[in-house]
Amino acid sequence: MTAERLKRAILDRRCLTAWYRGTERRFALHALGLKADGTPAAFAFQYGGGTTTNLPARGEWRCFDLDQLADIQQNGDRWRTPPNYNLARQTCLAEILLSIPER
Repeated sequence: MTAERLKRAILDRRCLTAWYRGTERRFALHALGLKADGTPAAFAFQYGGGTTTNLPARGEWRCFDLDQLADIQQNGDRWRTPPNYNLARQTCLAEILLSIPER
C-alpha cells in the first residue's frame, strides 16, 4: 500500500528510493497532501538518483505526484532536512495532510 508506506517514511524519517517518470529517485519525504487541483502529491528533498531536469549536487526540493511514484522502497540512507525547509514557502501542496515539523 503506497500511502501507508509514504506515511510511515515521514513518521519514521526514513529515506526512500522510487521510480518517478522514468528515473530512479532518492529522497527524504517531508510532506504529503493535495495540490491545488486536488492531485495527491508529496513534497520531498531529492538528494540523488536521476531527474528530467538538473539536480544540484547538494540536492533540491521536489514535488512528486503520488500516482507517478512506483516501486517505493526504504533505502537506509541518512535522513536529510536542509536548513531551507519551510512549509509556508513551498508551492507544491495547497493542503498539507502530514508533514515533518519545521525546526
